[in-house]
This record gives sequence, C-alpha cells and structure tokens, in this order.
Amino acid sequence: MKAKKVLVIGGTGHIGSYLVPLLMSRSYEVTVFSRGTTRPYPGSFIWKKINQIKIDRERDEKNGNWQERISNLEPDIIVDLICFEPDSAQIMAETIDQEDIHLLTCGTAWIYGKTRIIPTPETAPRNPQNDYAQKKADIEKILLSYTQEGHIQATLIHPTHITGPGKPFITPFGDNNLKTLQDIMNEKEIYLLDGGFSTLHHVHPADIAYLFLRCIEEKDYTIGECFNCGATHAMTFFGLGHYLAQLMGVEFHYKNISIEEYAENFSFPTMAADHVRQGCCVSMSKSFEILNYTPRYSPEDAVRETLNDLILQKKLIWSKTNEYLQRL
Repeated sequence: MKAKKVLVIGGTGHIGSYLVPLLMSRSYEVTVFSRGTTRPYPGSFIWKKINQIKIDRERDEKNGNWQERISNLEPDIIVDLICFEPDSAQIMAETIDQEDIHLLTCGTAWIYGKTRIIPTPETAPRNPQNDYAQKKADIEKILLSYTQEGHIQATLIHPTHITGPGKPFITPFGDNNLKTLQDIMNEKEIYLLDGGFSTLHHVHPADIAYLFLRCIEEKDYTIGECFNCGATHAMTFFGLGHYLAQLMGVEFHYKNISIEEYAENFSFPTMAADHVRQGCCVSMSKSFEILNYTPRYSPEDAVRETLNDLILQKKLIWSKTNEYLQRL
C-alpha cells in the first residue's frame, strides 16, 4: 500500500516536534512547513529524512502562493498547528474544498472561557474572553461549517496549557515568569491570587501529538468532531505550588491576595488574571470513548519534566541542583 502523504504546518514547534517522528514511525510520508526559525527540541535522527520547506504563511497567503504550495504536494492529510487567524482557516477551507484531504487543526481550550461545567466537555458553550480565544472559536466555526456542508473533512483538537521541555509552564501565580519558580526554590514567599483555588490543566505536547495521531488513524470517527486534550487531571494553583516545593525539598511560603489588591499595590496582572479568573479543567471522556485514548502524562509528570529542563538549561539557578537531579 502506498504511504499516505502528511503535511504538518508548523511542524518544528512544541507539538510538531513529537508528532512528526510519530508519523514517520507509522510509515507516513511527511512534509513540514515552517519558518525555519525553530528547531525540533526532542532531537532525533529521523528529522534528516523529512522534507522540510521554509515558508512565510502570512506572505504566501496574501500573494496566492499558499494554495499552490499545498496543491503541488497533493497531501492526503494536513495537520495545521499554526492556524491563528480566521482568514487563514477560510483560505485553507477554500484551498482543499472538495478534495479528499483530512484536515486536523490545533485549537485551544481557551474557547470555553468562563465555563459553568467542570470538567468541561466539548459540547460546552463557547465563551471566549480574549482576542486569541475569540479567533480560535471563529476558526472552529468556519472549519466545522465547511465540514457540515460537505466541502471539507476537518477535525479540531483543543489543548489546555501546553507544558514540556522548551515550553515553560504556567506558574502558581498564573503567568510564565520564571521568577515565581526561582522564589519557590529559594523559599521566598509568593503571591497566590484569589486564594489559589482556580484550576490549571497542564498537558505534555507528546500527549497532544498522540491524540492527533489517533484522530488520523480513526478518521471515520473524527471528521466534523472536536476533541479536548488535557492531562489526566487538573491542579489548583495552590496544589501546583505545593507540589513544586515538595519536589524541590523546600517549604512552600505563600500569601493569599485578591487580584484587585494586587493591582492596587503593583499593577494589573493581565495574563495571571486571565488564567485565575477563567480556570481550566477539560473532560477527556470523548477521546477515551471514541479513540480509546488516555494521556500518558499527569500534569505533575509534565511539570516535573519541564522543571528538570529549566534547571539543566540553567534558567533556574539552584545550589542543590546535583542533589535534586540525583533524587529523580
């Protein structure tokens, strides 16, 4: 049987770094579109066998070369990991209209916004709270509409907080500032916004990659569907801070503070406020029931692996580094 051709757009990023080797191991013929500015971080000899093409998506969409580039490849499957604009989704839908191509696109769990259901299923209302989430919700609407009308064959995957080597995790404060982690490591007091009881749902990119693969392998069950992708469970901000301190073998020192009080004394923490006030905990029941998919990584696993990488890269400085690594 002839190998199926897969085009992975943005294939050298966090998810693609794991997905492309997975596809190659299953004997797919893989081509990667990327800007050429990042390198896949889990190093593998397999990348030498992959056809990598440098592209500038924004430029090529505007001048019409985007459609030609895709058509010339004649892919059976397209995995679009960097669709951030509704116009890009529209162009993609028009490019593959009536073609026998399975399109899989990376969305985000942020489309649910302030949800009323925990864990949040795929059927929950879309309630995006920021521009990024609104665009992702619009992209989903465009691709599912084209699919329901019989023009294309689309599947969407909505990851939670992507966390792995090369991708620092959302901290117990709610942002990605490594100072919070350094302070925990140094046994300094950190702030927990609004009590630290809101939820974070970290997910390892390897698990997202595997869900993409399962959706490809079970095409007949995934066309026109959306799938959440989170870890085995979620953690509270307090739970994450306590876990990190325990992992480092230090005392966890924290102070509860409301977002309003923090803003009055310092400045409004926009990113942290978004994470704290929305929370995130998605249901993985649909993926399990339809695809027999279970995440391999717990959020603790994903965070620990990322923390190890930050220490090894000396982005976090700690006098007990050797002692810590020997315990792992």
